[in-house]
Amino acid sequence: MRRTRAISGMIVSVIVSAIVLLSRVQGIVVSTRANDQRAAADLSWWKKAVFYQIYPRSFQDSDGDGVGDLRGIISRLDYLKDLGIDCVWLSPICRSPMKDFGYDCSDGEDIDPIFGNLDDFKDLLDEVHNRSLKLIVDFVPGYTSDQHTWFRKSIKRIGKYTDYYVWDDGKLLPNGTRVPINNWLSLFGGSAWEWNDERQQYYYHVFIKEAPEMNHRNENVEWELKSLLRFWLDLGVDGFRADAVPNMVTVANLSWDEPLSGKDVPLYQDDYVIHVYTQHQPELVPIIKGWYDLLDEYTQQDGRERYMVLETYATHEQRNVLYSQGEANPFNFDLLQMSRPPKPQEINRTIMADYNDILPGKWPNFVLGNHDNTRVSKRNGAPYVDVYNMLLLTLWGTPTTYYGEEIGMLQAEVSWNETRDPWGLNYGPDRYQYVSRDPERSPMQWTDGPQAGFTTGNSTWLPLGVNYTVHNVKIQSEGPGQTSLKLYKQLVAIRRNKAFQEGTFKPLLVTDDVYAYVREFGDQRFLVVLNFGKAATVDLSPNDGQAGTAKAVTPSVVGIAQGDTVQLTSLKLGPGDGLILQLTKDQEIIG
Repeated sequence: MRRTRAISGMIVSVIVSAIVLLSRVQGIVVSTRANDQRAAADLSWWKKAVFYQIYPRSFQDSDGDGVGDLRGIISRLDYLKDLGIDCVWLSPICRSPMKDFGYDCSDGEDIDPIFGNLDDFKDLLDEVHNRSLKLIVDFVPGYTSDQHTWFRKSIKRIGKYTDYYVWDDGKLLPNGTRVPINNWLSLFGGSAWEWNDERQQYYYHVFIKEAPEMNHRNENVEWELKSLLRFWLDLGVDGFRADAVPNMVTVANLSWDEPLSGKDVPLYQDDYVIHVYTQHQPELVPIIKGWYDLLDEYTQQDGRERYMVLETYATHEQRNVLYSQGEANPFNFDLLQMSRPPKPQEINRTIMADYNDILPGKWPNFVLGNHDNTRVSKRNGAPYVDVYNMLLLTLWGTPTTYYGEEIGMLQAEVSWNETRDPWGLNYGPDRYQYVSRDPERSPMQWTDGPQAGFTTGNSTWLPLGVNYTVHNVKIQSEGPGQTSLKLYKQLVAIRRNKAFQEGTFKPLLVTDDVYAYVREFGDQRFLVVLNFGKAATVDLSPNDGQAGTAKAVTPSVVGIAQGDTVQLTSLKLGPGDGLILQLTKDQEIIG
């Protein structure tokens, strides 16, 4: 039951009795120590870690060409160490024609000159490890560049390379015209089949036409991919993020057309069809198991546990198929796919479904942004970036932060003439803004000076974000009062508590505006209160006078600072306000 009262002005106040409201909330205690989970001290390093994704082109430029590079990343490692994160994830740095900015690898065992060379990478890895951090790199198993030596040999039908890729003759129409064998569509738009004059066949591509898909039914391809993993493991990386895993294998019968979706979209747009024959095929399972077996082999050799996370936009059921294979860890993008913006009820449903549907003994993870999705400020509103960071870093499960979210970066405004993303270019000047990923890839905002401190050159490869003069590392580090960056550091530090690493998760309050939950491990008890909507007043105490100690507050909170005692009755929250309160054992939360 909810009690409300009107107050003056535009503020909407909600006074809630926690005792009564729990009957309206999914009042489930999720025991993160169930299924024989070990004590926090014994958890795998990646279960306790905070991951930080760097898009190398956009993090720091060291040579003035306007494009980020490895030496630039090295120069910013002390920032990452001070931030408190545990592991750096690098998007692709392999040698590439850069038709899709590195995902189209022409040599997976070399560094593209725009980023540096292998010696630069070795220095980066040493410097990362010298700071007691870890480093994982992108592994692109589904496709290569059309400039890769494997593809050039496959075109010429040279030996084992003949069937390294998915080739097909297509079909002849009655008028003698040759067309693709099926209606499969590229995720970037248009047919997924491209004709090659030299070989006189079509090849299959999921993304750009310059990135042909490999044939994973060929055991030689699987051997090549494991050899590629060994190359980077031998260099000393701590693991991988595997790209576009669901798309790696199609059905064997290429003549099957995919069913139409019925959506009101252009004929060339990928969701004009339902990808039942080109995604999440059962043959993925043994392939992925082979990768994890290889990582285990290295772990057994030296005791250093390696990690791999799989890029999988998938349902719970599809993720669980992958979870069932040993230590497989599919990314969970459910928080990215909510309404824009979502209400607390949807946030709670999403989180609880993830917790309740995951296979016993498996470990969850969460992300709020990456190089393929709009920034939090765009998706959910700039005033709420901090409260979403507080959510991400206080959930049970491994969090991954996209660079710049710790300072609340806004997206860049990228015109058609400035567009670089092939996905956007494929959709043309009238529709590029619907799909282009350029806005969320703008250069990191270090200072309010020229080029935001990203480069000493006169230009940047993409426009800067519109808020770089206000939201940047220098101002947020050196300025007075609470800032997004200072909050982020506090959140990472607080996450070291066992209550957040492996403690129970109990939703306490869900309204149209406010979401609150308790994390507990032994004597550690924390109450997290997040306002995703309008101003509100809530009652989170079972009796008058109960209080908690503020361990972290978002910059928007007025009148409460870290260390203050906060009364849980009539707690006033403005839009985007968030608090983490530590409760003593005698400060019981009923539920």
